[in-house]
Amino acid sequence: MLSYKHAFHAGNHADVIKHMCWLGVINYLKKKEKPFTLFDTHSGAGCYPLNSEQTQKNREYESGIDPLANVQPNAELLKMYLDAMDFYWQQQQYPGSPLIATRALRPQDSAHYMELHPNEADILTDVIRGVGMGNAHVHHRDGLEGLIAMTPPNPNRGAVLIDPPYERFDEYREVKEAVTKLFRRWQNAQLVLWYPLLSARADKKSGVSEVMIEALAGMSKTAFSAELHIDKKENDTGMYGSGVLVMNPPWQLDVQLDAALKEVCGHLGPNAISKIRWLKQESDQ
Repeated sequence: MLSYKHAFHAGNHADVIKHMCWLGVINYLKKKEKPFTLFDTHSGAGCYPLNSEQTQKNREYESGIDPLANVQPNAELLKMYLDAMDFYWQQQQYPGSPLIATRALRPQDSAHYMELHPNEADILTDVIRGVGMGNAHVHHRDGLEGLIAMTPPNPNRGAVLIDPPYERFDEYREVKEAVTKLFRRWQNAQLVLWYPLLSARADKKSGVSEVMIEALAGMSKTAFSAELHIDKKENDTGMYGSGVLVMNPPWQLDVQLDAALKEVCGHLGPNAISKIRWLKQESDQ
């Protein structure tokens, strides 16, 4: 959606769970020397100054990265995430998923970042050019369309991040259709799909994410959901949390993410809780 800009939400609690999970997937792929390809369908501008007018409007980073910035983490995945954040936090910036991924790539790996907003795509191109090795590519196009057009990669190894704003109700249907097409083409893709958790204030959108992930989970060999709630749904605060559906997840990612999220919750207030739930396991097939 062309009106959406992630700068208004940069560094919030949704970014914390999403980017920790994405790093966990990338780190697992790097355990083998074989090359892999990453796809990011809603890439944004790539890097967000925390002192910008847009970021300061809602100061959502105060519900996410800010309380974690000086934490000495115990969980391995939280440590990995905070290490990736440190350079940018020192400059009062928050790195988006394309920048996080690009800095993690090896020479043999590649990445494709898709962004429909023309100005955001231009900014992202400059951001990635400043850190990349020539193996990260920005595409000014619809991300879900581009994902289907460019998959499966060769070699057939990699992961996908789908992170829509869900501002339009139709985006839920479009995501379901794209994921369905993806797994028909690329059965062993590792997929991280972010989704919002919305209270009754969101009207017809409330509960739709939960229905969507239940419908999608059966398309992969295995799948689990991980959620981070920063408030109680009953308090009707709008987006009271968010989650990630991880399809064909790496071994032990659920354990790593569970430990990291529990530690995160200890810094995000008294109502913060996390949940990990397997939706499909090998024994279900």
